[in-house]
Amino acid sequence: MKRWRLFLLICILGVGAAFVGDAAGESSRGEEIVVGTDQNTTTMDPAMYQDAASSQTMINVYETLVTYDAEYKNIIPYLAESWSHTDDLKEWTFHLKKGVRFHKTENQPGREMTADDVKYSFERTLKISPMKRLFMLDHVEVLAPDTAKLVLNQPFAALLAVLTDVGSAVIPKEDAEKWGADFGQHPVGTGPYKMTEWVKDSHMTFERCDDYWNKEGLPHPLKVTYRYIVNKTAMTTALLSGQVHVTREVLDQDVKKIAESAGYRVVKGEPCNVYAFYMNATRGPTTDPKVRELFFRAVDVAQIAKALFPNESGEAAYGPIPPGSWGYNPEVRSFYTTYDPQRAKELLAELGKKPGELKLRITTSEDERRKKAAVIAQAMLKKVGVEVEVQSLEWGSFMGVASKAEADIYAIGWTWYPDPFFYVYYMFHSEKKGSYGNGGGYNNPEVDKLIALGASVGDQKARTGYYRQAEELVMKDRYYFPLYHMYAMNGVDERLTDFHPTPQGSVRLFGPDFSSYLAPGS
Repeated sequence: MKRWRLFLLICILGVGAAFVGDAAGESSRGEEIVVGTDQNTTTMDPAMYQDAASSQTMINVYETLVTYDAEYKNIIPYLAESWSHTDDLKEWTFHLKKGVRFHKTENQPGREMTADDVKYSFERTLKISPMKRLFMLDHVEVLAPDTAKLVLNQPFAALLAVLTDVGSAVIPKEDAEKWGADFGQHPVGTGPYKMTEWVKDSHMTFERCDDYWNKEGLPHPLKVTYRYIVNKTAMTTALLSGQVHVTREVLDQDVKKIAESAGYRVVKGEPCNVYAFYMNATRGPTTDPKVRELFFRAVDVAQIAKALFPNESGEAAYGPIPPGSWGYNPEVRSFYTTYDPQRAKELLAELGKKPGELKLRITTSEDERRKKAAVIAQAMLKKVGVEVEVQSLEWGSFMGVASKAEADIYAIGWTWYPDPFFYVYYMFHSEKKGSYGNGGGYNNPEVDKLIALGASVGDQKARTGYYRQAEELVMKDRYYFPLYHMYAMNGVDERLTDFHPTPQGSVRLFGPDFSSYLAPGS
């Protein structure tokens, strides 16, 4: 009898030990993940954001009808379970998942999302978004509580890609109208996290919602915190000292340091970004085509890339469509205005200027690479007789100056999805004047026409042809001086499991088909 009792006790202890081990495993997955980022979130209102730093934090709170898979290869269902479109690409019908619920607030009881919310959210964005993301939308029709039809004002092949963006998130009307312009301070969505703290220039914290509608898709971390560290070198130090688990970007000089540190790695993604100097097309010295050609002739982009990326985490750019896009043109250099300092000096004389008389200002954010690129360009231009002032501003102030055509030249960084539409339209279409993408007010009707044609057909090869033609015209106008494409580089704690880089380099910790978590480790 005693032997049976002893055997039973051992079994109970064994089961208990196994249970404790499983619980410990789940506990480790639920630890807080801390993200190091060098740019402040500017808004938590999906309709109002214009920068990757804001979208990076908003994806915790908000969800979209569709999204990209973990590898950014395919668009998959999210709040919508299926969709279809007419042959002319002007009407798209989405069937919504049932049981999706908003976060509970004093304005609504955590009610179920319906097609009315899709209509409200999209038409609100259409009305107030400075980025005009849904410019192709005419209106939304509610066909049933779980069915919404998007009626477009033009054929538009890239609609699904647009709808993956958090700027097209679905929000509750009650909360948006309660808070009005302050909705971004009180964000409410259907996502797995709620914002619990936002201390500007310090950090943002998101805590997991216990009542999240998708129990099977509930991410592992109980808390996600974003720490703002403006200096990227300091951000690497924070990673290697255990203060953060993943960094938004890695300086080229820190690549080897992280890769050679025990317990850390660098995750590298395909370059789906472009950084450039954008010249003012509405006022100032750069409205003169000779000034713009002089700039191209005086500044050697290959030397800038070599100086910025000795460890090859970036490469020189010769056009706005990046290598990570399926629209990239490997022959882009055939229509690029080449470096020729002697010709630059001749152009200065043709302008009737003596050395030192032509003055330009390059405005950048506090991003260290962009500042360094501007300083190198400053030195090159000085050699041909042009005086350049480099102005560096805090991100919010920089965005204001850049989007309002207040700079002679501003240093733009553009990171988005593989569809080339997101580069040629947002940076060069005349409809985008007054936004960060086209802050210089560039306007070429032929470019507008080609961009529209590229969006009007479903065949990818045909679309690519139109976008490449638009790119060639942009480069011949010389308002846009490409600098570099940067590989998406994240510094990562080895314990961070199931982490996937994004084309933008921003940090995405979960999606319908994956969820990052901290595995047990020293």
